[in-house]
Amino acid sequence: MWDDITVDDYGWVGKLRLVQDATPVDISSYTTRQFIFKSPVGTVTTKAATFDDDGTDGILKYTVADGDIDRSGSWRVQARISKTGVELTSDPLHFQVEDRLDE
Repeated sequence: MWDDITVDDYGWVGKLRLVQDATPVDISSYTTRQFIFKSPVGTVTTKAATFDDDGTDGILKYTVADGDIDRSGSWRVQARISKTGVELTSDPLHFQVEDRLDE
């Protein structure tokens, strides 16, 4: 899902799993769920994420919107979740965005 991405792609679903010691973290009780994108030029954008199922599997998802992926290069995305007094952030995932062929 983080492969074969081109500039201006949207409508695809990105998923991230929060794990600790290779075991999925039960995130079902976390009330704030976000994807944090960092573009190749350093622009940081935060998007609301949702559970893929019920959160017990540690998976968050976000459907990429028109305009989110606006340039080619090396991008980074992380999941951040929080509830009263606790905040967890996933390891960053790096993905490559290519120029569109018609440009």
